[in-house]
Amino acid sequence: MVYDRIIIGGGAAGLYFAAFSPAGRGLILERTQSPGQKLLLSGSGQCNLTHGGSIKDFIGHYGPGGTKIRPALYKASNLSLMKFFADRGLALVEREDGKIFPKSMDAAQVLDLLLAQAREKGWSLRTSCPVTSLAAENDGTFLINGHLRAKQVIVASGGCSYPATGSDGSMLPLLQGLGLSIIKPKPALVPVTVQQYPYSDLAGISFAEAIVRIDDHSLTGGLLFTHNSFSGPAVLNLSRYVRPGGRLKISYLPRADLPDASGDRRRAGTFIADSFQIPKRFAEVLLFRAGADPATRAASLPISQLRRVTALLREDLFSISGTSGFGSAMATSGGVSLTEVDTKTFESKQYPGLFLIGEVLDIDGDTGGYNLQFAFSSGYGAAMCVL
Repeated sequence: MVYDRIIIGGGAAGLYFAAFSPAGRGLILERTQSPGQKLLLSGSGQCNLTHGGSIKDFIGHYGPGGTKIRPALYKASNLSLMKFFADRGLALVEREDGKIFPKSMDAAQVLDLLLAQAREKGWSLRTSCPVTSLAAENDGTFLINGHLRAKQVIVASGGCSYPATGSDGSMLPLLQGLGLSIIKPKPALVPVTVQQYPYSDLAGISFAEAIVRIDDHSLTGGLLFTHNSFSGPAVLNLSRYVRPGGRLKISYLPRADLPDASGDRRRAGTFIADSFQIPKRFAEVLLFRAGADPATRAASLPISQLRRVTALLREDLFSISGTSGFGSAMATSGGVSLTEVDTKTFESKQYPGLFLIGEVLDIDGDTGGYNLQFAFSSGYGAAMCVL
């Protein structure tokens, strides 16, 4: 039996492709025991489907690859995606920050709808079926695992992030074996680790409008201390630029002014916390780093130590050691080079009938629904090509 098409990967991109493409003799191969495992984790289980606003504003949220995927985003925009779900009975809601969720805040409803659409189009699903080989045959068909033959193959296997969900990067060596150019994968949307991290005991403390800079790239936004790394939206969105030995600069309070401690009988930790409206525990760590005793009277603090605390609030500098890895990364930077595909249809330039969609490609978006939007947009673009 020769299948008309086989989808490798039962995640967001693959299922969205299936929702628009008639199966004929069509088969979805899912590596794990059940499809959509990573989709169920998205948005902390609430499924941040996409982002509000104009699709034109999305381009800058994909790093250097944003302009290359413009055709796909415009063809299958956030508005058309929202209409797809709403027309099929899934009510959506937009939060104040622009993130779009199902009104139920339940990712399982999104997955159930996509699976229902795939079944309606006639697709069969085979779970616990990892792909261990992929070959292009002389007759133009493709051979998977030595016995599954298809006229068209849609690779929607994901990247390397959250490998327990099946998105473990195992397809990339197979695609490289076909001669496709692979950009070395690295974690994206991931906490950043630094040398001599000073905030291990302050996990959970956050800043809403910190300025974060990694080498030559900067963002203003949320910053979060974890027990061993920096996180929060600003850090996550810049993590694609991380390189060991790079510089991380953080301005917690960019306009912090030197406080006047003369005559103040409060303890130094309390004085600093009150003066800058920061958590006391954070104030005490800053004082230790400035060589001061948080328990001493504020009035007795040397001006040099007050200046040091103020300087740290304005600009804290660290040497980057790396990231917390694929296990905690929300996305993957790297994958199949975009030069290998037509970015309108996502068909391979080398192998007609081979399509690559979603996170398997070298594109990663900011936090806020941008990665799922690309998964859906690329799935739609490929589906329109095979109709």
